[in-house]
Amino acid sequence: MKKYLIFFIIVILATTVTAEKLQPLSIILDWFVNPTHGPIVLAQEKDFFKRAGLKVKIITPADPNDTNKLVAAGKADIGIGSDPQFLILTNAGLPLLRIGTLINAPLDALTVNKNSGVNKLVQIKGKTIGYPVGAIDKFRLQVMLDNVGLSLKDVHLVDVHYNLVQALLSEKVDAIDGAMRNYEVPQIKLQKFPVNTFYPENYGLPSYAELNYIINRKDKNDPRIRKFFRAIKNATLYIKQHPKASWQILLAAHPELNTKLNRISWKMTYPLFPNNPSYTNQDDFMCLVKLMHRYKWLKDIHHYSYYVAQK
Repeated sequence: MKKYLIFFIIVILATTVTAEKLQPLSIILDWFVNPTHGPIVLAQEKDFFKRAGLKVKIITPADPNDTNKLVAAGKADIGIGSDPQFLILTNAGLPLLRIGTLINAPLDALTVNKNSGVNKLVQIKGKTIGYPVGAIDKFRLQVMLDNVGLSLKDVHLVDVHYNLVQALLSEKVDAIDGAMRNYEVPQIKLQKFPVNTFYPENYGLPSYAELNYIINRKDKNDPRIRKFFRAIKNATLYIKQHPKASWQILLAAHPELNTKLNRISWKMTYPLFPNNPSYTNQDDFMCLVKLMHRYKWLKDIHHYSYYVAQK
């Protein structure tokens, strides 16, 4: 009996010591939990974070626009954001650093009510376009319109915040910019609403990372970052090898994801997770920097390589 008691005490002590050794780390998402966050959720649920020595807190933002502002203010250790958003924030002086990639391809799209008569992008002149974020969407739309000989003055812009789908389905607007091709676009199609979809990379935008991992520059050498990516890489490899099992793990952790839309979104999204999440494509990034500078969204281009963590 004493042997069992001693063994039980040792187990409890070992567990306590292990828990105490785990380093706390917080990550704030760009939106509510969805298939895009697969590697983060899997790393948590499969204990990859714990095995890497981390106790990770996953935070969903009250306002997606505030995610990386909170990282800059020291309210979270890691944030999720897009390349254009990141550049606009650093241009405003926020001390941010890109350290890795969650989705290494653009997902945004300009989605138009087919009944509005817009079958070619140039036909969008005079139409009303709803947008969610502001500066980011205006820049992307500006480039696309310029590519077909139009400008922002040729369309009517309406800030619908994140009610994109509702604004289009209710026909309050003729089109929406910033709809995710792995989420809102299939959501609209599930409603059997007729749309034409135009993709930025076909109208002057270079390829860019839709979602990046971003930290405060002061944390560049934080040893927790390497541990974080070790866990995310293991989670990504697991997802690629076991996509169906991974989806079931996501559902167990977040039952609200069990919808037809999210099942479609998962199949469209998981192939986009990079095998090496700590990699950042510097060439694509600098092409975007130069374009945003040309359109006067950035003050200069000479210092932006600093904003990408070098491996």
